[in-house]
Amino acid sequence: MFSAILWMANSSAAPTKKVAFLSTVSPGDTPRLDTLLGFALVARSMEYETKIFFALDSALVLKQQVYEKLDGKLRDRIADCLNQGVQLDVCAASARTFNIRKEDLIPGVELSGIANFLLFAEQADIQFSWA
Repeated sequence: MFSAILWMANSSAAPTKKVAFLSTVSPGDTPRLDTLLGFALVARSMEYETKIFFALDSALVLKQQVYEKLDGKLRDRIADCLNQGVQLDVCAASARTFNIRKEDLIPGVELSGIANFLLFAEQADIQFSWA
């Protein structure tokens, strides 16, 4: 079974699949955030198009001022996600709630509307919710 998964991940004939993650985990919940980012990295390593939508309190995780105070391992995981092509989007409505502007976010992160995420999630083969 595992070898079949590796073959699919390495095969150019395998169709592109999508994984959508919705996170509402607060910046202080390091174990949950670390696990979420780990799942996203595995999905990306299997060549899934991978997006994490940070809503509610999760929007704060990617705000530069908050990000700088996170545990070093968590910052490394976020950097790994960005470097590996995991799309990190902050909910625009949540950003407005917390007065987060695009320039307040760490580089590589996008502001995105709820409808955009729902369209991605609707087309995704796998959807996760991290609350």
